[in-house]
Amino acid sequence: MSDAEQRRLAILSSLEAQLDGSAGERRGRAGQPAQSAAGGGAERQPGEQQPENRQSGGGQDQLLRSHRDRSERNQRRAAALARRAEAAAKQEPVAPRRLDEVARVTPIPQVFDGNKVEDLPPLPQRGGKRSVVTFLSFLLCVILPTMVASVYYIFVASNQYVSEFRFAVRELSQTSASSSSLSGLASLLGATSATSNSADNFMVTEYLTSRQVADELQANIKVRDLYSRPNVDWWARFDRLQPMEKFVSYWQNMVTANYDQITGVAVAQVRAFTPDDAYLIATTMVSLAEKLVNEISTRPRMDAVKFAEREVKRAEDRLRQIRTQIGDYRDKESLIEPNSSVVTSNNTLAQSLRATLVQYQTELAALTNQKLRPDAPYIVNLRSRIAAAREQLAAVEAQIANSKEGNRSLSSVVGQYEQLDLDRQFAQTILTSAVQTLEQARASAISQHLYVTPFVRPARPESSTYPNRIVSILTIGLGCFFIWTIGLLVVRSIREHLA
Repeated sequence: MSDAEQRRLAILSSLEAQLDGSAGERRGRAGQPAQSAAGGGAERQPGEQQPENRQSGGGQDQLLRSHRDRSERNQRRAAALARRAEAAAKQEPVAPRRLDEVARVTPIPQVFDGNKVEDLPPLPQRGGKRSVVTFLSFLLCVILPTMVASVYYIFVASNQYVSEFRFAVRELSQTSASSSSLSGLASLLGATSATSNSADNFMVTEYLTSRQVADELQANIKVRDLYSRPNVDWWARFDRLQPMEKFVSYWQNMVTANYDQITGVAVAQVRAFTPDDAYLIATTMVSLAEKLVNEISTRPRMDAVKFAEREVKRAEDRLRQIRTQIGDYRDKESLIEPNSSVVTSNNTLAQSLRATLVQYQTELAALTNQKLRPDAPYIVNLRSRIAAAREQLAAVEAQIANSKEGNRSLSSVVGQYEQLDLDRQFAQTILTSAVQTLEQARASAISQHLYVTPFVRPARPESSTYPNRIVSILTIGLGCFFIWTIGLLVVRSIREHLA
């Protein structure tokens, strides 16, 4: 006979014994009221009324029927419990050493307490196999990873040294003249002030963790070889055969750069496996950051210089073209300077002729007042002079109004020349302004406006900072414990749902 059958027979035997004992006890309790009722009826006097006897007999029959119903219900419950025990014995075999504990079934109470029968307790739960599986899972999921991490961090992990530097990107700007009287005086004297630029600080911090700085460090100091030394542990060491993209991810884990907007200070930390390597990488990063800022500030200034040079060249070409037009116009009109050579000389001659004519007319009026004869030789001569002066003045005035050929007005010649001269002056002014702008752009390009100010420079570390062995081991242990706890709850909830 197998162990399962033996357990099933033991359970059934215990249940039958309990049911027999409970049924006998109920029959004994039910007989006592019947006997007391019969004795009482014998002692009654003959003169008592019969309806009371019939009423008492009916009550006893009702009580017996209720007892039989409760007994049948208890028997059905016991049979159900027996079936459950048999199914449990078939499904979950128990080790021989715990057979006696499983065979002991809690007695089924059948105590009559006036109007109710106590509820039946549940069958005992088997937890031996489940406890062993839970313990093994705890060992595999929590104890083993924690022990492996402890061995690695205590005996295998290489020391890592940290070199830190702090900097701020400052921009030089003119001091405002309206801030105060002192600042206004400083502005008049050409003083400058340094202000913090958040965008440039963020840009430098992002640059320190980018691939560009990794490529430049590789070109300058072979940074991949520094992190691939053979004396570094295999877990923290970088494989030099890996591509550059893998090294960028590795580099971002070894360097941190943050900018605080409140203080305006950026902090950068770099980790390496020797103090000298950490110091070398940090100092090189400072130099690369300064170079980046200089390139950023130089590019717009050089663009301004190129733009100013193009403007100067365009102004020179325009002035050269206008001067060529003026020369061609002079050759065409055979005049060097119309305003000075023709108009000025003709105006002077006309003014002289007018003065002479006025003088002759004055003398003629004086002689006429002296009652001289009109045919007097002097008066005739004076009148002929006045006529000649008038003719000469009319000729000069006609020369001012017309050119030598008589087909073009001299005023139009002078007007066109003045237009060309005005264009020349305008082109000359533009050229002068463009040259001044070019000189200012060149002066601005030579000067430096953005500065990386590392007020805390890198230092050579003397002791290792990473890895933090105790914190790392505790973190791994607690993380595994939480994962194991969650998995255990999930598995048990699934089992209960399936059951």
